[in-house]
Amino acid sequence: MLIRSEAPADLVKLDRWWRDDITRPYQADQLKQWREAGLISLSLLATSDMGEVQGHIVVIDAQMDNNSQEIALWHSPDPDLLMPLLDEAESTLFEFGYTRLKIMPSAEAARAEFAPIQTNDAWWYKQLAAATA
Repeated sequence: MLIRSEAPADLVKLDRWWRDDITRPYQADQLKQWREAGLISLSLLATSDMGEVQGHIVVIDAQMDNNSQEIALWHSPDPDLLMPLLDEAESTLFEFGYTRLKIMPSAEAARAEFAPIQTNDAWWYKQLAAATA
């Protein structure tokens, strides 16, 4: 498995992956809208040795006053790919100068150590730090 940044040559492959392989056309449409609006800060793919898409994570440009960045969409049919994709996104965003990620609450977010700042928060956050490995 290889985790890498999205390239222009991946656009058709990603659209087909979201629509046909994952059968989530709404997310494919949302991704296209974000791309056209220039909202994507980071898009990472997990690919097989043969170049087939196995996972995808997107960070949209929703920078907040506190220099947090919103992870808007992720998916992988293999739940074991979520953490490597998220780890790579966190590391890259930290290098870009972001200090915090913001995400919708979910079991996956809890597993990735996101948490609300206050008990009534609709969003969960994670402070970014330099990679330890």
